[in-house]
Amino acid sequence: MMERLQALWGERSPREQWMLGVMFALLAVVILWLGVARPLDAAQRSAGDALREATDRNAAIRAKVTLLKSLPRTTATVDAGVPLEQFIGQSAGEAGLTLERAQAQGADRIDMAMASVRPVALLSWLAALEGQGIRVETMSARPAATAGSVSVQAVLVRGER
Repeated sequence: MMERLQALWGERSPREQWMLGVMFALLAVVILWLGVARPLDAAQRSAGDALREATDRNAAIRAKVTLLKSLPRTTATVDAGVPLEQFIGQSAGEAGLTLERAQAQGADRIDMAMASVRPVALLSWLAALEGQGIRVETMSARPAATAGSVSVQAVLVRGER
């Protein structure tokens, strides 16, 4: 195969060899530019944008945490006569959250799930509940299909630890 290519190359005049050489060099430059340099540049820009967005979200969450920590702790508790399931549903509705499932597990315990919720809204709501005497016993959060949101399953309990 190499002998055949050398024979073909040798049949060309020096002028044709120069023109083909320049053509192959330009072709290599275009392939490197379109196949390597531009994709790397696009990936770098995308990573930079994602980093800036994550840094902004981190700063916003830290500010919310600082705000929540500065709020006064109240010892007001939910009236034991009000069913916990009803109180949690009403509280979630007031906070603009949608419960996918809320199952009572006795008088002072509820298993609930949300399909898609923003983490800041969820944590603010849970902090408000904690201020009213309802604590999170267990919680599991996974990324949801909607960007920037999570799906949550939690068990909430009325009363102190």
